[in-house]
Amino acid sequence: MRLKTYVVNNISEAMPIIKKDLGTEALILNTKKVKRGGFLGFFQKEKMEVIAAVESKPVRKHPKKEVSFPPLKAMELKETLAKGEEGPSTTSSLYGDANSNVELIHELKHLKQFIMRVMEDDRLPEPLAGMNQQFLKQEISPQVRSELISSLMIKVEKSGEFTAAQIKKAAKEEIIKLINEYVKKVVTNQKDPKVICFIGPTGVGKTTTIAKIAADYMLTKDKQVGLITSDTYRIAAVEQLKTYGSILNIPVRVVDTFKELTGAMEELKNCDVILMDTAGRNYQQKQYINELEQLLSNKDEIEINLVLSLTSKYEDMKLIIDNFQSIKMEQLILTKKDETSSVGNILNLLHDYGIPLKYITTGQNVPDDIVTVTPQLIADYILGEDDYA
Repeated sequence: MRLKTYVVNNISEAMPIIKKDLGTEALILNTKKVKRGGFLGFFQKEKMEVIAAVESKPVRKHPKKEVSFPPLKAMELKETLAKGEEGPSTTSSLYGDANSNVELIHELKHLKQFIMRVMEDDRLPEPLAGMNQQFLKQEISPQVRSELISSLMIKVEKSGEFTAAQIKKAAKEEIIKLINEYVKKVVTNQKDPKVICFIGPTGVGKTTTIAKIAADYMLTKDKQVGLITSDTYRIAAVEQLKTYGSILNIPVRVVDTFKELTGAMEELKNCDVILMDTAGRNYQQKQYINELEQLLSNKDEIEINLVLSLTSKYEDMKLIIDNFQSIKMEQLILTKKDETSSVGNILNLLHDYGIPLKYITTGQNVPDDIVTVTPQLIADYILGEDDYA
């Protein structure tokens, strides 16, 4: 990659010079105000320093497209992308007091479109292009990829390091930064709720996941656990939970109405924590959501965990979550990590919905195949370094 620095009066003056020197595929990586000239530090004139770059070797076969980079400071690129259209006041200083929020929003949209276009046209410099391909392989959404790639471009410009190892290290740091907030919400909630209810569509493995969590509470936290199931639609599900209860030597209650649920909770009041299974239904249909709402009408005493499978299409996941908006979901559990080669939906879900993520299941074995989520673990998943989990 070729880097070149220009000192000009303004960004408009720099653009034709950069185009002539580096070509139409050049990227502006950073701009800042500097002072030049004068005598003994006096009478200096304010100028603009612009750093531009272009890939030094022609590695792409796509037709060249003329592009321009908006006059945005590269060091503020990540923050700006993250804030988006909803937080223009935090970055308005980049454009001076004279510019309005409307103009800033226009620039933000232009910037996002530019980053996404460069990624899709496969015109990123190596090894950023290789990392983008890894993100594509993991099925990370274009919006999340644009934020990650933008942050990596900034780090490349700052450090001058372009090796694959450096990019991978930086990518891990950015992924951790991206999801740290959502994992921290779970970690900081030290007090266990009295009742934890698990909801989700059919086939995601709720009952097996509950057995794993029950075993963890007993063996790791030394808690007395009770089990409740409202999945009376499938006899096999009730028998499965009773079998786990017998193996773990913990009580199991079966309920079908809110009145029965209240009675079961009273019977299990001496337990430290009660884990509640619900029927796996087609929650794309509103009637099943209404049934669940009636059963869980006393939400103040119940923490609701949504269980989704990583083998599901992201659009289906979004539809389920959107249909569950009337039910407050405190935490997210993702299952069947072992049954898919792409885990980018973890980042997509956290980025789009912000529901704290606590557990990921990695197989059928009870109680072993479940891991407590950490930002480091998710970064390793995305980068293909999760052999230990």
